[in-house]
Amino acid sequence: MDRSEMAERMAELMLPIEKQILMCDDRQDLLMMACAMLQHVNTIFAQELGEAGRKQMFRDMLKD
Repeated sequence: MDRSEMAERMAELMLPIEKQILMCDDRQDLLMMACAMLQHVNTIFAQELGEAGRKQMFRDMLKD
């Protein structure tokens, strides 16, 4: 999969999330949703990369 295909697929996967964001009534709803998403993202990374891989990924992101 090249970069343009990956970008297109990522945009497609984000559509339901963007619709959900539009359903937030106020700042509090938006922040609650962001917290819930962050928890799920953290779980996905841990499941797919392992705990050590997840921690290394976040460490590497902080270096940039």
